[in-house]
Amino acid sequence: MNRFTKFLICLVSLVGMIQSGWLLGIVIPIDHVSRVLLPSVQTQATWIWVLGIVISLIVTLVGIVGIAIAIFAPRKADRLRFNSPNGKLSISKPAVEKILRNAIMEQGNVNDVTVKLKLRTKNRVATVHVTAVDKLNHDLVKLGEDIQTIVIDQVHRLMDVDVKKVKVKVKPFDSASKRQKAGRPRVV
Repeated sequence: MNRFTKFLICLVSLVGMIQSGWLLGIVIPIDHVSRVLLPSVQTQATWIWVLGIVISLIVTLVGIVGIAIAIFAPRKADRLRFNSPNGKLSISKPAVEKILRNAIMEQGNVNDVTVKLKLRTKNRVATVHVTAVDKLNHDLVKLGEDIQTIVIDQVHRLMDVDVKKVKVKVKPFDSASKRQKAGRPRVV
């Protein structure tokens, strides 16, 4: 989560918590708050008091949860930056995804590879989701394990980042919508 998103979540949560206090001040007579707000709006009906308290508690809890998420959510990045005495290096997420996709297609004998990479900047951890279609109708479990090792090796080689999790979904060739066999030229 980037800083601007965290700021917006904090702002909306604070406005919600202020609104919760305002609602309670309108419905229930509170010494300091009610003097400022319109005293003619307050009522003595018990069901309105209970409803006002419940709504205020819900809005306040949502505000507190929003602020907690904004504070404690890990930052995600679309690029990873490395600083060294020789200079700075920045590697973008789409470039790494393309390199991983090409490496999987070369070494894994698969088609229709999609790679989604999630980078965490704080602890430099990556999570990778891969979907592919088997070209040669091999053992899908073994192919999935091979793709996992390819991804871990490539990410470690490219960015020197630990891979937290690799999720691989390999479909058999028969269930693919785009059917292209490997290594067979098309003769027209």
